[in-house]
Amino acid sequence: MTSSTDNGSNIVAFSGQPDVERVSADMLLDATRDLGEATYSWNIETDVMTWGLEATQIFGVRDMASLNSGTSFATLIDQASPHSRHAEVFESERRDQGTGVAFATRYLINPAPGLRFWVEDSGRWFANEQGRPRLVHGVCRRVLAPTSEELSLVTKRHFDPTTGALTRADFCNALGDSIQSNAKDSRGLVLMMVAVDDLAALNKTYGYHIGDEIIAALARRLRGLIRRRDILGRYATNKIGIVLAPSLAEHMDYVANRLASAIRSNPIETSAGPISASVHIGGVAVPRDAKTAIEALHACEEALNDAKDRQDQAFQAYSSDPDKRNQRSSNRESTDTVLSALNDRRIELAFQPIVHSATGKVAMYESLVRMMTPEGELVGAGAIVPVAERLGFLHLIDHRVMELALETLRERHDIELTVNVGVDTALHPDWMAAFRAHLSIDSRVASRLVVEITETSLIEDLQAAQKLIEAIKDCGARVAIDDFGAGHTSFRNMRLLPIDILKIDGTFIKNLARSEDDRFFVQTLLQLARHLKIETVAEWVQDEETANLLTSWRVEYLQGDFVGPASTKLPSGQNLLRATA
Repeated sequence: MTSSTDNGSNIVAFSGQPDVERVSADMLLDATRDLGEATYSWNIETDVMTWGLEATQIFGVRDMASLNSGTSFATLIDQASPHSRHAEVFESERRDQGTGVAFATRYLINPAPGLRFWVEDSGRWFANEQGRPRLVHGVCRRVLAPTSEELSLVTKRHFDPTTGALTRADFCNALGDSIQSNAKDSRGLVLMMVAVDDLAALNKTYGYHIGDEIIAALARRLRGLIRRRDILGRYATNKIGIVLAPSLAEHMDYVANRLASAIRSNPIETSAGPISASVHIGGVAVPRDAKTAIEALHACEEALNDAKDRQDQAFQAYSSDPDKRNQRSSNRESTDTVLSALNDRRIELAFQPIVHSATGKVAMYESLVRMMTPEGELVGAGAIVPVAERLGFLHLIDHRVMELALETLRERHDIELTVNVGVDTALHPDWMAAFRAHLSIDSRVASRLVVEITETSLIEDLQAAQKLIEAIKDCGARVAIDDFGAGHTSFRNMRLLPIDILKIDGTFIKNLARSEDDRFFVQTLLQLARHLKIETVAEWVQDEETANLLTSWRVEYLQGDFVGPASTKLPSGQNLLRATA
């Protein structure tokens, strides 16, 4: 090991030999452990970073996840920083002569909203046989006395070109600064999140440029309604953040409703003409209900989600009510449970037989989602799908179920499967792209697949539903409407949709033998389906009397516990028969 004073600072230099590098790194760690510094080694070829004991404290992060690779560490560097370690190493014009190349740089770190500071990073990088950087040893320390230029850069703000409001990153930093600067003010401050209602529908109806005009006009209108010292930022595509500092928590409801009313009462002038817009607003009081910028942002988004669920008012303040906290905690636990099952490949399929009514032979199986808990318990769809739908990650379940169904079809050439897909999932380009990609592995499986789409979802956009069904059929699969009769799709719309199979909602089947109204509805539906040459499946068949009645009415397929329960195991090829008398 040798010492160097490149760039005016004492830097430890290492030879190019791996053993010497390791010993030198250990010595550097011992020398700096008590100085509030963090040593590191970065293997560029594997992108793995290893750090000394003080790293999390120095960088203001809770765990090592954001520090354990060069890629993740790069995300901590503020967008305003003019320098980075990556640039010092990879853009260096110097060559490693066997003892490494010394470097020293300072860059701006932004590890969390409202937390920004300068770091001094110095060390040496070593080259591989081709002369390219392969290994970096160094030490990082916080800069306690930034230069005037560095202080100026920290306070410089960046603005969203559409709205003129702060960008998301700078808004979050400004929120953090406000929390610090108002810490001793008894009034505290208020954070609000203003979301435009149905922006996706406005974009679709008028075009994205009109959507931008609406957002820009709303930002200008909001700016005119708040104080000069208050902060405005574009937090997301359809969300404008506002920091009212200082501001009393008890004024929050009045201010928010005044903002919502001013937006709703006057149409917005756009190049497409006047357009009415409305908003929902979530708010949180700091430090009463949140102490840090991250806590405030999370709480405000929760309040905004609560506001969107209400039809009677535009504003909802964050509540620390124990019942609400318990519900949020339950939501987080449910989310973690299902997402960890997805990550750990504990999402499985169960298969319920659908049989030919005339012969009793199995025609196909419906693929039903199941989740295996870490304790080995199998959980049904009722504990998975509603949670995923409510918390916004049903599309992840849909993707995994489709993957499993297609894998099963590739393994079992003697069966046909149906699989449920939510319309919101299927209408997203990612799902169709993934669907086509899976089928490209073996296009023959498509002819043995039926994609089920729930009827109530189809009625929201009939034209989009038509295009979706046609796209699926173009891939070679068939399409079924699931739970037909549960919603309000008219028989006319059934005629317009190019479906292959219609699954009659089980609520009309379970009381069929006792309900004259249900019998009339089902018989009428069957007559129309035969006229349109659409095959039918009766769900929830629970007894022999119902099965015989449906068979006499020429329903093509039966499904339900009487026909056969769902099982995680498919029978062998020679046993694909209905196991009922």
